[in-house]
Amino acid sequence: MLGGVAALSESPNLDGASAIPTPTEVPEIQDIVRVAIVKTTNREEGLARAVALLEEVDFSGNDVYLKGSYNSPNPFPATTHPDALGAMVRTLRGKGAGKITFIERSGMGRTRNVMEQLNVLATLKELDVSFCLLDELPAEEWRHFELAGSHWSRGIEFPRFLTQDKCLVQLCNLKTHRFGGEFSASLKNSIGLIAKHSSAAEPRLTEDEGQRPSPGPGWNYMKDLHDSPNQGQMIADANRVHKPKLIVMDAVEVFVTDGPERGETATPEIIAASRDRVALDAVGLAILQFAGARIVGASVRVFEQVQIKRAADLNLGVNSPEKIRVVSDDNAGRMLAARLENLLH
Repeated sequence: MLGGVAALSESPNLDGASAIPTPTEVPEIQDIVRVAIVKTTNREEGLARAVALLEEVDFSGNDVYLKGSYNSPNPFPATTHPDALGAMVRTLRGKGAGKITFIERSGMGRTRNVMEQLNVLATLKELDVSFCLLDELPAEEWRHFELAGSHWSRGIEFPRFLTQDKCLVQLCNLKTHRFGGEFSASLKNSIGLIAKHSSAAEPRLTEDEGQRPSPGPGWNYMKDLHDSPNQGQMIADANRVHKPKLIVMDAVEVFVTDGPERGETATPEIIAASRDRVALDAVGLAILQFAGARIVGASVRVFEQVQIKRAADLNLGVNSPEKIRVVSDDNAGRMLAARLENLLH
């Protein structure tokens, strides 16, 4: 098993909130997992090679929901590179994917405006990919989760169509993040899957939380996140409600200061992929350390960084560097893989 969460309860609480398994209810991950890296600036070739190195990835006609990284209207590495988006779609189809639907919610502006400024909607049309802008979803399409034991004071809301057995793929960037969480990779990218504001018409008491009310109208989940000193843990906790089948990371260029929309850059020239989000983020943090990123997380052991430690404690992926194998398909990549594995410890 390559990680994930236990089955979500189909019995909602009084306000529609769903129970999330506690860490002790989730089986410990035992298997060694692969993180594939390709040293390249050619996203078309590099992305296909990285996914091929995972061997077991096969979509076999399944419809796919693809999440990119369009938090702001700023160009790569703040947002998904146009070449990476096209390469990801073609790689998915090459692996047998059926209908592909692009999903996104921007944090710095309305999603539609952000994607129009970056010409993403026109690109998706050229690629014959449909899209779903999550900040335009009607209220009934959101599902509330309490996230017991987390620092989310009113839980989170997540799209109903993704809480079922759907095939989710993420295409994330790698960068420092000055607003909390220290760095942004696949775990942080998942914040763009949850609602910014509550869809509830009125607050109601929840069955399992006693007198703690669910969010009323206008509750701002992102303010709850960004006002908290526990953002790293909250980022990990938000990943408890879904499990991506594949995550690809574009680290051809990365922010090593500030972020997420601006900062000094470095050029690791890496495309990475994994089916395990904790393993991929751990390797991503090692890449940032290798690139000289100036963040708090750059001075600690990778599995002690707050996002990664919390995600590992929740069994959302691997829980130690010994369970990660960084693999590549040429000498330059293998040499880099060995250096990154050393940094994981």
